[in-house]
Amino acid sequence: MGSRGDIMLQNKMNALKVAALWVALFSFHFLVSQQQPKSIQLEGQDGPYLINDTLYEVSRENKLVKTIQYDLDSIGVSVANQSVDEFFVSIRPKYAIPKSNYEFPEKLIAISDIEGKFDAFAGFLQCNQIIDENFNWIFDKGHLVLVGDFVDRGKNVTQVLWLIYKLEQQAELKGGKVHFVLGNHEVMNFHGDHRYNQGKYLKVAQEISGKQNNTEALKYLYSEKSEIAKWLATKNVIEKIGDYLFVHGGLSSEILNYQLNLKEINHQVRSTHHREDYEKDSVTQFLYSSKGPFWYRGLIGQKPEATAKVQSEIDQVLLYYKAEKMVLGHTVVDSVSKGYKGKIIRIDVSHGYQKFSGETKGLLIEKGIEYIVDDLGNKTRL
Repeated sequence: MGSRGDIMLQNKMNALKVAALWVALFSFHFLVSQQQPKSIQLEGQDGPYLINDTLYEVSRENKLVKTIQYDLDSIGVSVANQSVDEFFVSIRPKYAIPKSNYEFPEKLIAISDIEGKFDAFAGFLQCNQIIDENFNWIFDKGHLVLVGDFVDRGKNVTQVLWLIYKLEQQAELKGGKVHFVLGNHEVMNFHGDHRYNQGKYLKVAQEISGKQNNTEALKYLYSEKSEIAKWLATKNVIEKIGDYLFVHGGLSSEILNYQLNLKEINHQVRSTHHREDYEKDSVTQFLYSSKGPFWYRGLIGQKPEATAKVQSEIDQVLLYYKAEKMVLGHTVVDSVSKGYKGKIIRIDVSHGYQKFSGETKGLLIEKGIEYIVDDLGNKTRL
């Protein structure tokens, strides 16, 4: 028999082997689950999709309904949620390119990364007196800033987009404004990148387009043939409102090498949405890279030893664009918060799935003071 020490050593080795086996099994099952193809089938209420002159909608019975006679001033949008929400939109005859620079309004609320969570979005807007219970704009001359990634992952992506579309029109009539700053996920969909789409969106894209290839089908759904895509393609990827820059990912100091103003950044990206050779030139390659405005993560979560270098880069960028602060989404943080001497405001949080969960949060700026606001009506100074 071995010594007590030998037995203890053997027991430890056996325990390590068992632990290693469990890790290996977990890793195997995780990899297998990641490789499983997503279920591509119609799944609940979706739409409408206005493609050329035809209206498509997926019914609650998972049937694609095609309509050729409809009223452009009153198109119904039904939401796949427990409260069976519904609202109506009026199709605009044309879409203007938004400005890149705006004066600061009396009141501004910003939120990002809703990702198809209609209930979270609607509950937040209602509790902050932006819309009423019938989804109509009541924010008067206030500005609502949407800092990218309102598509993908969720089950009400189309309905979220139509709600934004509706509110944009109503806000203008009241002297207010909806700013929709695109994120990487909106841009990805223009190019058929379907990695984060639920299967039902790929299925409806296949059925409407007649294309079985997921990439080509999704590109068709976000092409110039689609009403919602034509509207979406006019949007900016960065805007300056007062002294604040609103951009989904952030601005790396490397962008200064290209000496682009905000209008040029927006034009460059906008011109690529429906092009096959969109990464042909070096400027576009940079804007689409990990250092580009809708992909960059370098301003959030840096190690302490990198803080001084990043702070210097932030100061350079803000000085160049004559701004005081940047408001970012893209990278999830625990709560709406500031960083880098208050010059970076991070607003991408893990929003709730239900209305009035207390988990959906955004940024309010009123009379020069910044607040955290949520979907319960709470307001806390930032």
